[in-house]
Parts: sequence; structure tokens; C-alpha cells
Amino acid sequence: MLDEKRIEEIAQEVASEYLASSNISSISSSTAIDSEGHDALRITIVINPGSEAKIKGDAALDTLVGIQDRLRREGEERFAIVEYATNEELSAGGDS
Repeated sequence: MLDEKRIEEIAQEVASEYLASSNISSISSSTAIDSEGHDALRITIVINPGSEAKIKGDAALDTLVGIQDRLRREGEERFAIVEYATNEELSAGGDS
């Protein structure tokens, strides 16, 4: 298993490639449980205000696949659950 810092570095590199670093505010990761009860990773990509319209479906999907592929290549076996949010959404709270 990779440490949190390395996971976030990988996610940042891949997200910057597909989404453009100017659209990304921050990235965080934490442990999670997937729908089958297995250990997983929750990766949250926080995007800058107004960037929602700039991110197309293919870029979001390519980011998800790219993060999963890079993590696997580096030995991470946990499934990555990738979420997108704005700072406003994170501030508003909710169930995560």
C-alpha cells in the first residue's frame, strides 16, 4: 500500500494532465470501504470555481482511469473512488 502523500502526488499528476492544473484547487485522499466491503481509497479532487464547465466527461473519465492505472503500477491494490467537488460544496458539508 502506498502512503497518503504518494497517493495524492499521483492523483495530482494525473489530474493535472487531463483536467489542467489551473482547474484544480487541491487533492486529498483518505481510506474508505467499497460497495463490497473491501478497503478502498477515496480521492477528492477539489476544482476551482467556474471550472465545472471546462471539464468535459472524457477528461473526468480519463482522470479516473489514469489514477487507477498509476496506483496499480506503483503497487496500490485498493480501488480508488474518485470524487469531484468545489470548495463551496465541501464547505456546505453533506454526507461523504
